[in-house]
Amino acid sequence: MKFSLIDITDQSGSFISGYWLQDHVGTLASVIKAARATEATNSNKITVAVVTALSSTCAILSYWNNLTRLDIDS
Repeated sequence: MKFSLIDITDQSGSFISGYWLQDHVGTLASVIKAARATEATNSNKITVAVVTALSSTCAILSYWNNLTRLDIDS
């Protein structure tokens, strides 16, 4: 499956808003691991959410609203 990692700026329950960081192809477990590694690489100064892959030709630097967070229980 294809997922996207989002730098969270706002969260309400399982819905998040934020900026696209990167895409990931793999399992939900592998993308959650990548999200936590991205947080650690950034000294845990950002919170990264996993969402279903965004369908955009230019996701970079785009702000996304009301995305369903898939890693909420991790």
